Amino acid sequence: MSQPSPSSPEKSSESSPPDPINTPIDIARARYASTYGESVVNKPEKIAEYLKKQTKPKPAKKSSKKSGAVKNAPWSLDNVNSCFFISLLSVAFIIGGILGGVVGGGVLLWFINSQEPALASVAPTSTPLSTPTPAPVETIPPSPTPEPEPIQTPAAEDVIDHVIPSVVTVINQQKNNVVPHSILDEGRVVGSGVIIDARGYIATNNHVVDIPGELKVILSDRREFPAELVAANPAEDLAIVKINAADLPTIKWGNSHNIRLGQIVYAIGSPLGDFPNSVSFGIISGLNRALEIDKFVIDGLIQTDAAINRGSSGGPLINLEGEVIGINTFIIRESEERGIAEGIAFSIPADKAKNLLIPWIAAHTGESVPIPASEAADK
Repeated sequence: MSQPSPSSPEKSSESSPPDPINTPIDIARARYASTYGESVVNKPEKIAEYLKKQTKPKPAKKSSKKSGAVKNAPWSLDNVNSCFFISLLSVAFIIGGILGGVVGGGVLLWFINSQEPALASVAPTSTPLSTPTPAPVETIPPSPTPEPEPIQTPAAEDVIDHVIPSVVTVINQQKNNVVPHSILDEGRVVGSGVIIDARGYIATNNHVVDIPGELKVILSDRREFPAELVAANPAEDLAIVKINAADLPTIKWGNSHNIRLGQIVYAIGSPLGDFPNSVSFGIISGLNRALEIDKFVIDGLIQTDAAINRGSSGGPLINLEGEVIGINTFIIRESEERGIAEGIAFSIPADKAKNLLIPWIAAHTGESVPIPASEAADK
């Protein structure tokens, strides 16, 4: 490349035109021309034609001006941006409406709830309208549930009054005073007994009628009858005597298997033979006791602390219902080894006594079937 000499700049510029690609502008124009064609800048006639078109007046339209103004405005949006903006604005309005409805509904509910007590207190009471009274309908009352009847225990005095007529005094007047343990010096043995059959059969102890002499029975109403010995068993200390009487009051047998320790009992008899129809009170002190009487050991005895004295042997031991649960048989007053004892008496259980006494009655009367005392009492 040639450069103009500094001595004559003006002359060199007039004689030789500058190389069109010697400057950056020329380089850029050359690149544009190679890509898009020759520029109108290098063609003065093209420039004059373009300027002529621009200076030519054109009729103005309001609508076009407005649209142009919108297009030329810096905040204008094209069609795609306009749709997106409108959609976003719609979603914002919808969300705002929902949130506003929820908040407004919650505020409204809170306001209504807070005002309900005040409205209830202020609200006027409506006067009920009179309605015709319906005709009464007959209703059947429900049948009451029957209550269980309480078990009534008869009074003790009533029980004793019912039992005493069947208790007797048995006297065995010994001959020649052969009884060493007689109550009186005349050789008389006194005991008690119970009427177990209305035909005159009386149960007592064997040791009362052992070595029988003249036997006599005194009823509770003071009537006296001679008696005969029907049967006896010294191993069980039981015996039966009979008097010639009918329709006598009889005892009612109880169940000695059901008795328990501490159960209340009464003993009835004629202590010492001078105090008939005496009653003593006590409890069941022991069960299944064994005792030696006249060289015989009797087991299964009932122990009680009810007072049983000499003369009370053969009398009944009854429960609160007036049932005979035992036949009184023996007392312990003094022991050679242990000294004096108090409140120790024994009775033969009623179940054991019945097993002996009722068959004896059947054998004596010639009946094949024994007659229980309870059935005789019901006649």
